[in-house]
Amino acid sequence: MPLPRFDRLPAESRAAILAVARAHFARDGKDAASFNQIIADAHISKTSAYHYFDGKDDLWSAVVADASGRALDVLGPWRPAESAADLWERLRAGSLRLSAHLRDHPDDRAVLAAGGGSGGDGWIADLVADGARIGVIDVVPGIEAATAGVFAAVDRWALDDPSEPDPAGPLLVLLARLWGVPETERPPRHSGAF
Repeated sequence: MPLPRFDRLPAESRAAILAVARAHFARDGKDAASFNQIIADAHISKTSAYHYFDGKDDLWSAVVADASGRALDVLGPWRPAESAADLWERLRAGSLRLSAHLRDHPDDRAVLAAGGGSGGDGWIADLVADGARIGVIDVVPGIEAATAGVFAAVDRWALDDPSEPDPAGPLLVLLARLWGVPETERPPRHSGAF
């Protein structure tokens, strides 16, 4: 993660450096991207760069964390659902917003596809607690981790194939099956659902 001096930069300066790095990593990949070229294109000196980051891997981690944060901002915090139908609709709407964001920001998609992402554990914990509260999810040991695993698998698939018109369909089907939701109470299937 960035060194403390990076965090003390004005937000605009941090965002500009990360945007340059994100473009390089998205275009060239983590291994092929040149730390020196990123520094030059960001208009910072090599000395300054090493005051901000321990090296290219550190910068890469900061870019992945930034892209993950931007994706979570698109989702927004999980808000309590009023019913099972409302929960399913919120999941579908969030998935579609995230899919649109990644389609509109291909550099974020490329970085997340290559570097994974993290930071959604609190969101998933809130979703599972809410689903349990309204009776959609039977709480059993490991249900939160299993739910996170479903999200990770669908995220990986959606990042690898951004042309899928409805990434929410498979997500909802897999979650309904994992959570043991009776067939009659499952969300309606849309294109892409299996």
